[in-house]
Amino acid sequence: MLEPMRLAPLQQHFHARLRRRVPWIVVLVFAVVFTGFQFLLVPANQLRQSGALLNTLVMPFVISFCYGFLSPLPWRWSGDDRARAPFWRGLAQALLFNTLIILLLVSVSWLMVRNASLKAEALGLGQGAKVTFKTVLSMNLLGGVPIMSIVGAIIAFSVITEEEKLAAEAKLEEAQWVLLRGQLSPHVLFNSLNGLAELVRQDPEAAEQALLDLSELYRALLRHGDRPTAPLGDERALVQRFLAVEGLRMGERLKVSWGWDSGLDAVEAPPFLLQPLVENALKHGIAPHPAGGEMTIKLLRDKAGLRLQVVNTGRGLGLVPGQGVGLRNLEARLKLAYGSGASFHLRSEGATTVAEVALEGLETRR
Repeated sequence: MLEPMRLAPLQQHFHARLRRRVPWIVVLVFAVVFTGFQFLLVPANQLRQSGALLNTLVMPFVISFCYGFLSPLPWRWSGDDRARAPFWRGLAQALLFNTLIILLLVSVSWLMVRNASLKAEALGLGQGAKVTFKTVLSMNLLGGVPIMSIVGAIIAFSVITEEEKLAAEAKLEEAQWVLLRGQLSPHVLFNSLNGLAELVRQDPEAAEQALLDLSELYRALLRHGDRPTAPLGDERALVQRFLAVEGLRMGERLKVSWGWDSGLDAVEAPPFLLQPLVENALKHGIAPHPAGGEMTIKLLRDKAGLRLQVVNTGRGLGLVPGQGVGLRNLEARLKLAYGSGASFHLRSEGATTVAEVALEGLETRR
């Protein structure tokens, strides 16, 4: 008895193959070739017979569809959670399945073309040769079942190999994401604690409040980083909380302004695109300067796509892409999420330093 739950992987495989372009192209090419051979084998006057033209036009496509989409199915039917059946079981299933398919195809074709002479010529027999349903079925089974079984095995095994490769790559990528997310949150915490150590000596009350705010910030960091993507509006709220903690430590030395397009708040992106840029500007630009500095945070859309910018005054360019945990982490996550569709740049423009994340498209690969 077939269990419906065991049919689900088979249905998913079939539907996934139907959505792919390459199998359809192959099926259509073979259908055109088969149709051309039919027109070459069958004289034009015979095509005017009842059902002959329809058979010549329709059956090549149906046969090609069966080879391209149905023949792999018996090799994939394992009856359990495995991606394919054991070889001998798959072979037995393929022989039985393909026999039934060919029986159905021959029956339909036999009903469509009733002229015996036309059937003989279509099979390559001499005109006037006696043709029976048994003859036609035997010839089709003799050649069709082995070929269909071999084609189905080749397709099934190649698709399974591709699926296993993609699954392994997906697991590796997910492991990289987990590692990067786990690396970032402690990094933010350690930097904040180092900054607050100085505040404890200068203003114990402010330090106490900053530690309370830091605990809330760290909870928010964990929640925010636990998602594969998050609205950019949530990223802004996280950064505002982070700047509030830093503001207790730096006081009037830190001035922040926003040039943020709130219409882009709902855009989904990997978490922590903005926070490392802000942290880098504070740590290497504003904090080391005795007078502090100004920071402008921008989110805008232009012809090239979406841009996140953090512009800061203070000390000059202190890092280049590839240095520092936060920036290395950011570059790695951008590559994982967008491939070549995203870039990160850190540059000097006069007295300011500009850190920019550019997204050509808003769809991630994950």
